[in-house]
Amino acid sequence: MTKPLYLPPVPALGRIDIHSHLLPGIDDGCEDIDQCIDCINQLKAVGYTGTICTPHIIPDTFPDNTWENIIQWVADLRVELANRSVDYTIWPGGEINLQENMPDWLEENGVPTLAGSNRVLMDHWADTWPTWFPTVIQWFIDKGYQPILAHPERVRCTWDEPEKLDELLDMGVWLQGNFLSIVGEHGPAPDQSVRQFIEQQKYKIMAMDMHRPDALPSRIDGMAIVQKEYGSPTLDYFTVDAPRQLILKHLL
Repeated sequence: MTKPLYLPPVPALGRIDIHSHLLPGIDDGCEDIDQCIDCINQLKAVGYTGTICTPHIIPDTFPDNTWENIIQWVADLRVELANRSVDYTIWPGGEINLQENMPDWLEENGVPTLAGSNRVLMDHWADTWPTWFPTVIQWFIDKGYQPILAHPERVRCTWDEPEKLDELLDMGVWLQGNFLSIVGEHGPAPDQSVRQFIEQQKYKIMAMDMHRPDALPSRIDGMAIVQKEYGSPTLDYFTVDAPRQLILKHLL
């Protein structure tokens, strides 16, 4: 029996992270509940009040990460947080690693949307854009989903073939940037690209893409850099307004 999809209301105040490997023990994110709570406490300290949990959807690597299981795991985590008196809102989602045959797998196992919306977070790693990429993107669009491509600034094909990324934008794909990219830890190309995409207003939203507690401070530093270089209104749009207006509006 499929777990009912419970979607808690959106906190009236605070930042919302839409890309997070917060669920413990199911991918390369938090290893256990203690790490999960450590991350939540760090996020709360910089104004976050909610997170969409987006574990990796890579069938060959994490075969159990189906939409049904993610819904159950988020429900279980809510219970754990309540038992430990941790006041923090979480919703289910997923980060789909795009592959040529991914539509077939999703047809069988369900499409993990962001908090029950029609928004779908996805990523892809390649040196050159594969020829099948627009076809798979079009599959999502034809099914009524809004594709969101995560951290394009980190992927070589976007550096070498930026016109292909513009073609995806023309198709209606949204872009989500990572705060860590602007710190420089991923190298000069992502550091340059993330600033370029902010200045060209190509991002719809930015997120932590948090994994474990020890890696979260650098992402928080990135958020502070965005605030310093582009102003508090820009940071607040990416982390307060955009999550509510673009993704969670059906819950308001």
